[in-house]
Amino acid sequence: MTPRRWLLLIAVCGAAVFALSFVNAWVVHDRELSGEGFRHVEHWLSAWRGEGIPVLSLGALAAILTAGWAAGLLARPTTRSRPLLLGSVVTLGVILAAAWPVSQDSHASSVDLSAGPLLPLVALLGAAMLAGAVAVARPPGRLLAALAAAGVVVVAVGVAGRWYGLQASEGTGRHWTEGSYTRVATEDQRTQTLSIGEGTFAIGERWSGTWEWSGWTVAVDEDPACPDARGTYHAHGVGDEDLRFVKVVDTCADGARAADLETGTWERDP
Repeated sequence: MTPRRWLLLIAVCGAAVFALSFVNAWVVHDRELSGEGFRHVEHWLSAWRGEGIPVLSLGALAAILTAGWAAGLLARPTTRSRPLLLGSVVTLGVILAAAWPVSQDSHASSVDLSAGPLLPLVALLGAAMLAGAVAVARPPGRLLAALAAAGVVVVAVGVAGRWYGLQASEGTGRHWTEGSYTRVATEDQRTQTLSIGEGTFAIGERWSGTWEWSGWTVAVDEDPACPDARGTYHAHGVGDEDLRFVKVVDTCADGARAADLETGTWERDP
C-alpha cells in the first residue's frame, strides 16, 4: 500500500473508533446485590458512560486526534508523521486495558467489569491504526522498542486507572462519620444526641457500647443497659451527611434501643 492509502486507513479507523465509542458495548458491567435478597444486574457501557470515564474516553479522544493528524498529512504531506505512532499506541493500549477484567467487592454487593462484545472490533481498528502509523513513519528499531515499552505502560496505567476509578465510584458503603448527630423531638421520642467515636457509640445517657461496621451494616454491642443484646442495623445516608437506621435485629430492652435509633433522621451536628 502507498503512504496515502495508509494515512486514509488511519483516518478512517480512528474516526470509526471514536464513533463506536458512543455505543454501549465496550464494557459489560455485572453487579450482584446480596444485602437484602440476591439480585443480579447487567448492563453495557460505552467509553463515555459510567466506569468507561475517563480511561476509555481518553482512548476515544486519542483515536480521533490521530485520525485528524492523518487527515492533515493527506492535505499537507510535509507534516510530521511520528505523532501518528504515539496516538495509535495510546489508542490501542487503552482499548487493550479495557479488555482486562476489574472488580470491586463490598459488604452487600460486588461489581465486575469485563470486555464487551464491541471491544474485539475496536481493538482490530486500533491495531490497523498502529500498523498504518508504522508503515508511514518507518521508525528505526530503537524507536519501535520504545513504542512497545510505551504500549505496555499505557495498558498497565489504563488497567490501574480503571481499577481505581471503580473503587472510588463504589466507595465503602459507609455513610457516617465520627462525631455527633441530633434527632429532633417527635410525638413519641424526645430530642436525642448520638455520639460516634473510634469504635464506640452513645445515645444520650441511656445507651452506649461498642460500634463496629462493614459497608452500610453497623453492629452495636457491650451496652451496659443490655450487655447480652447485640444490635445490627443498616445505616443509610440521607442527603450529604445525615443518617437513618433500619434495624436488622436488636432485642435490647424489648426493642427500646431500636426505637431510639430507628425513629426519624439523625442530623449531623456542625
